[in-house]
Amino acid sequence: MSTLTLTLIYRYGGLTLLTLGSVSSILNLLVFTSNTLRKNPCAICFIAMSIIDLLYLYLSLLLTIIQNGFNINIGSTNLVFCRSFYYLGLILSILGPTYLIVASIDRTLVTSRNAVTRRKSTRRLAIMCLISLALFWTLFQIHALIYIKIIEIAPEYFICYFQPGAYTVFITYYSLFGVGILPPLLMTIFGFLTVKNIRQVHRPINHSHSSTLNTMTVGRSFTVHSKDRQLIRMLIVEIIIYLIARFPSTIVLIYDQITVNQIKSADRISTEQFIANLTYFIGFIDSSVACYTNMIVSKNFRAELKRIFKCR
Repeated sequence: MSTLTLTLIYRYGGLTLLTLGSVSSILNLLVFTSNTLRKNPCAICFIAMSIIDLLYLYLSLLLTIIQNGFNINIGSTNLVFCRSFYYLGLILSILGPTYLIVASIDRTLVTSRNAVTRRKSTRRLAIMCLISLALFWTLFQIHALIYIKIIEIAPEYFICYFQPGAYTVFITYYSLFGVGILPPLLMTIFGFLTVKNIRQVHRPINHSHSSTLNTMTVGRSFTVHSKDRQLIRMLIVEIIIYLIARFPSTIVLIYDQITVNQIKSADRISTEQFIANLTYFIGFIDSSVACYTNMIVSKNFRAELKRIFKCR
């Protein structure tokens, strides 16, 4: 029953997520690359995240749908494809949250009371950080091109998986701490700092009747424009969705480590595998809904989207 349920989830739910995510990423790219937004450091991070989301959906989710939804194991016969699949999957799975952290840091900088700190929020620095981090993770994940193997787990039944032993232990702890705990922790910290900065914002008293409807003043002289406020709002919502979508898989990893030495029945193993696959599927949600949440929380995003469609 659990196998059939999982197959249906990936076959129909997976294709739904793939469709929604493709539309979401493309619309995000259209909006954030517009003339009014593309020079903003946070918007540049959103552009990078949208590209990563699109690649992640087609290089990880689509292949997982083919394997779990249609029982076609395309990586079990070709070692090059097998290793490339895991290598790219590892890179893309960490680049998304990494860029979300960069965007969080940028919003913390731009809302700081310190003028020197605010000046560090630049387009050039954002691009340099994004490129440097992409290169770092591309090099860091090279181990997958060496230690991913095609393993025979039953007579004439092969799977593409991590090499058993020390490497599997390394991947487990990397997934737990490097993906499951550290990124959410950093997002939460910088998100909290940004919210704290925003709470210190004071609206200026306007005696000359000049327009101040779209700005807020931080401290005495710094203004946070409406565009930046709405980018912050979109970012915070993305962080919340990421935390919700990735939390179940982190709990599963922690549970696996706690029970690793326990003797388990076949039914328990089957149930745990089903839950692990289900939480892995849930982890794709945050890569599929960004545009829709942006439309809900940002008036500027909706207006820019309408303008784009009218122009076309």
